[in-house]
Amino acid sequence: MVFGGSGVIGGAIAKVFGHQGWRVGLHYHQHQTAANATAAAIRKAGGESHLYQADVANNIQIQAILQKFIQSHHFLNVLVWAVGVAPSKLLLKTSPEDWTRTLHTNLTGAYTVLKAIAPIFEQQHDGAVIFVGSLSAEQGVAGQAAYAASKAGLTGLMQTVAKEWGAFNIRVNMVFPGWHTSPLSEPGWQSAMEPGNHTLQRPSSFQYVATTVYHLALSLDTSGQIWNLDSRIW
Repeated sequence: MVFGGSGVIGGAIAKVFGHQGWRVGLHYHQHQTAANATAAAIRKAGGESHLYQADVANNIQIQAILQKFIQSHHFLNVLVWAVGVAPSKLLLKTSPEDWTRTLHTNLTGAYTVLKAIAPIFEQQHDGAVIFVGSLSAEQGVAGQAAYAASKAGLTGLMQTVAKEWGAFNIRVNMVFPGWHTSPLSEPGWQSAMEPGNHTLQRPSSFQYVATTVYHLALSLDTSGQIWNLDSRIW
């Protein structure tokens, strides 16, 4: 199940799993057209994909789509969290509404989903969770106060859950995907792509990010780790 499957990174990850023969659940909230396009690409390649609509902050909706997924497939092997909103505003211009929406979506949404899947994974005594995080969580970025704070919180949540769920053979990890062109990143794209910010003079490719997530999900002996796929240094 890929939460945020309508986004560019979530969609790329979903396609890699689908092309490898996995049955992929694609979550989306508002962008059904993009989610449909990803599902169609997976089916065209011979895979299987189904859409699930829900607000990640709504526990009832999350419970409903997970129950529907389990009823259809009987097992949940991997959950990918690729949900994110990122208002590009300095702290003094970040409204309480912007702050609350960002943390509610990026961090509280992840908490809501983890709480919902915990009984499933514990009963299976197996499972993998991959979070799409951000280098902003460790270094901060001017104009991303709410986003950086939410991603830093997500890192702490990931590492804590990895410790709590390890006894149930549940692996919980995170990737920093780097900066890519998308509706989410476009406001800060120019400054992020200054040559001095990237040691390789380029961001990592979507395919590289998605393939790394796929292999990390299959790793049976890795948990609580952050894989930085970003070449930026400040």
